[in-house]
Amino acid sequence: MCDIETKSQFGECKDCMTGIDKISRLVNWDDFSVFLAISKTGSISKAAVLMGRTQPTISKRIENLEARLGTPLFTRTPSGMVATEIGKAMLTHASAMNRSAASMERMANGYDKAKTGDVFVRCLDGLITDWLMPRLANLQEKHEGLNLSFYTQNTSGLTTENEPDLAVQFNTTKPMDFVARQLGTLHYVPMVSRGYKEKNGIPRRMEDAVNYHLMYLRRSGLVVDTWEKKSSALRALATPSLSANSCAVLLSAVLNGAGISMLPTYMAKLHPELIMFDYGVVYSYNFWLVRAPHTARLARVNTVADWMTDVFSPTDQPWFQQDYIRPSEFSDMEIIRPH
Repeated sequence: MCDIETKSQFGECKDCMTGIDKISRLVNWDDFSVFLAISKTGSISKAAVLMGRTQPTISKRIENLEARLGTPLFTRTPSGMVATEIGKAMLTHASAMNRSAASMERMANGYDKAKTGDVFVRCLDGLITDWLMPRLANLQEKHEGLNLSFYTQNTSGLTTENEPDLAVQFNTTKPMDFVARQLGTLHYVPMVSRGYKEKNGIPRRMEDAVNYHLMYLRRSGLVVDTWEKKSSALRALATPSLSANSCAVLLSAVLNGAGISMLPTYMAKLHPELIMFDYGVVYSYNFWLVRAPHTARLARVNTVADWMTDVFSPTDQPWFQQDYIRPSEFSDMEIIRPH
């Protein structure tokens, strides 16, 4: 506790200020951003590119930090920088410092009522390309001052300056004070192009898929662990002819007749020329909008969050509803029930 006698003439607690002085002599906060950059990239040269600095500067900063702490944070190897045990232990705390620094900076400018400025969004790549981008022009027409930056779930090396304001993801994993709200549900079913069907025929049973070109989505950044658990039965039938951690890659492969893959049912609306195989197999995943608490005070972030909530609304878009709706109820897609 601070009492009157321990306060300086300026009102600061002398004991508290002494503690802060000790910390400031030991740690340069900016050095920890260098530590984080090296941890994320595994390389001093890549960290330099990420931070827009020179390689010697990055090397000197991490050496100074290690000298002040009195312990090595990385082992230098031919393949790159490998965190030591103490380095690994410090990574969680350094990440928390990074978030706190970003939060304090944003809090200082937090009472921003203008619907203009930068908004950073991290989202599942398929939803960005298939759903958000075709609807972006409408948002821009209404709010010309918004500057949007989108990152896919595979993005690495996000820094304090471009930490997402909003994230759309398949799980609710988040810092404790962040808020998650369900946007909708994606339902994945087997789809194939008409050209592939005409050339290769169709598997009459799920077990027959071993004789066809199966393609599947690998687990990636924001994709839940249960994706691989649910798809394990399908993958156990055959070695996939293609695997990717990008929904856009799989869609392109299917559209161009490369094989069979699980795709979200909204594809029936976007690409009714595709064919769905009704094996009774549906993988369903809720997807969530996650945001930091400070963004509630930012009108520009609220504007984008409201727009995303609207474009993913399950009310008038049955493919995003919690319960699975057959594509035949909202599209002309051909559905084949193999026997």
